[in-house]
Amino acid sequence: MLALGSATAATYQALVGAIARPGTPDALGDEARRRGLLAIRFDSKSRFDLACARAVAKAAKEHGVQLLHTHDFKALFVGLIAGLIARIPVVATFHGDTSNTRTVRVYEGFARFLGNFTRGVVAVSRTLESKLRRSVLRVPVSFVPNGLPPPLAISAEERSRARAGFRVSGFCVAVIGRLSIEKGHRVLFEALKSIPGCTLLIAGDGPLREELVKAAEGLDTRFLGYLDDARAVFAAADVIAMPSLTEGLPLTALEALGLGRCLVASSVGGLPDLLASGAGVLVPPGNARALSESLASLQDGAARARIEEKAVERAGRYGVAAMASSYGALYKRALAFSKSSA
Repeated sequence: MLALGSATAATYQALVGAIARPGTPDALGDEARRRGLLAIRFDSKSRFDLACARAVAKAAKEHGVQLLHTHDFKALFVGLIAGLIARIPVVATFHGDTSNTRTVRVYEGFARFLGNFTRGVVAVSRTLESKLRRSVLRVPVSFVPNGLPPPLAISAEERSRARAGFRVSGFCVAVIGRLSIEKGHRVLFEALKSIPGCTLLIAGDGPLREELVKAAEGLDTRFLGYLDDARAVFAAADVIAMPSLTEGLPLTALEALGLGRCLVASSVGGLPDLLASGAGVLVPPGNARALSESLASLQDGAARARIEEKAVERAGRYGVAAMASSYGALYKRALAFSKSSA
């Protein structure tokens, strides 16, 4: 979202609206401001918060906002109500379902229904695009892959320093992401039981932290918590693992490829397209044995090097400029439709 805001064409000026529970940190807004973007915090006490929607509508009028772009279920609900109040169109990006509880599945289904009341819906993977087309029938559904600016390559000195900082000496695997059921951490733990001497770096936080700490007993693990910048983790690891049970097109995967890291991931969401032709290694979701075999084979530095070279090349296709251009076209269509129907 922030990469998009920074790369948006001069025709538009991005204003980041960060919705947060009262009393919690505004990480999104703080990072937006650090990058030179305008940002406004909106406090919200519940998922269906009409007061928050009114606050967004008021801010939109005060700042001359002509279009709202939402990025998750709560933002979509709030944005649609705010759009009605402020009489401005809304577009929505869907980043992928988690389906981790019955309640979440209901919310995700409702979000797909709400997509019909926007001026355009975007999916970040082809799989998600197909799913959305079955629910969103009244407005266009587009595929726009996530994109990131090209990162500075990791040097040998930076890698050595990162490994020393995390006390890593041998083969190292890292998993980066929210500590929740859909990310498949337990599958990775099971896979690593048959790879002696492997160090596992776990970056991220979430509702399963305490359970996962217990589940990882017997493995050489480092629970690092949430990190604003995981670059050191990428630098220290030999392999980045993504044992997810469901995904859209995760930014962690794009970051890994852009930094020339070897990625082993479940064959879900947009990952098969991203890692095709040897840009990474794909395994069936939930299959600990297949994951273990793939990780074991990548203890060979030469095998990793072949994948890393293709990874950097593949990452070049997922640039932030292409993403911003596609969204610019969506904004133009949504605004033109709004004016023609006024």
